[in-house]
Amino acid sequence: MTTFSVIIPTYGRPEALAKCLSGLAFQTRPANEVIVVTRSDDLASQTVAKEAAVSARIVFVDATGVLAAMTKGFLASTSDWVAFTDDDAVASPTWLFDLEQLAKTSGAVGVGGRDVLEDEGVPRPTTLTTDVGNIGAFGRFVGNHHSGTGGVRSVSMLKGVNCAYDASLLGIPTGLYGQGAQAHFEIAIGLDLAKHGTLLYDPSVTVRHAPGGRLDSDQRVAPSRRSIADVASNAVLCCGVRSWSLAARRVLFSLTIGDASCPGVVRFVVGLANGEIRRRFLPSLFGSVRGLLRVVTRNGVAFFRR
Repeated sequence: MTTFSVIIPTYGRPEALAKCLSGLAFQTRPANEVIVVTRSDDLASQTVAKEAAVSARIVFVDATGVLAAMTKGFLASTSDWVAFTDDDAVASPTWLFDLEQLAKTSGAVGVGGRDVLEDEGVPRPTTLTTDVGNIGAFGRFVGNHHSGTGGVRSVSMLKGVNCAYDASLLGIPTGLYGQGAQAHFEIAIGLDLAKHGTLLYDPSVTVRHAPGGRLDSDQRVAPSRRSIADVASNAVLCCGVRSWSLAARRVLFSLTIGDASCPGVVRFVVGLANGEIRRRFLPSLFGSVRGLLRVVTRNGVAFFRR
């Protein structure tokens, strides 16, 4: 029988964590172990974990950042597969059962599904799409995991709030930029695992996700210039996991056209009146070039393995 560990990094959101653990307590296929990773000074989260209806093991992390917490949880886990979710997500009752069925697919090394975004318990209006988890020829990322529809399909990356990986092959990336949420880490994981098998996405495998605020400079809204540069660098570094060629193409794309988070020259000129685009332009250019320099000097992303 395949065993599953569920790892939940958390800090400073005890009310959300309580809901998350409650969802895991009512799984039709219970987790073999639930691991809550938090800091030693986060007493409220520790209390919630100890009092939860599901048995949870507490693991402490000293370093900041989601990857440090994931690594600690991964090291403490003992199962064949490790599932990750966020403390602000509540799994559907069949979540682990559904992930386990996907994991039985021949060649599967990672499986995941849709996170249904909510605001105060009300689902956000969402336009569904079949274009999920892809990377274009020039390193353009398409997420859309929250709005996926259709059947099971192969993808290039899964979303950290709703995923599970073969523990014998999983590598947690190191060397990415960011103080809190190291942007694009899921892409590095996906491209590394793709060397061994297939990542599967099934939009019917769901968690309810009410994205909470971040307690660092990597904010979802109005991030710092440092954070903008970090996102741009990470995009290039993650592309470098597949090949230096993809990393170079990502830089070319970022410098010429770019996207909403990392605008290039075309977006800058067209959106010159947009203050946010102007604010992001130079940090994005710096970050992209910084990332490429690391790739070409073979100082890219490394991976921690259990």
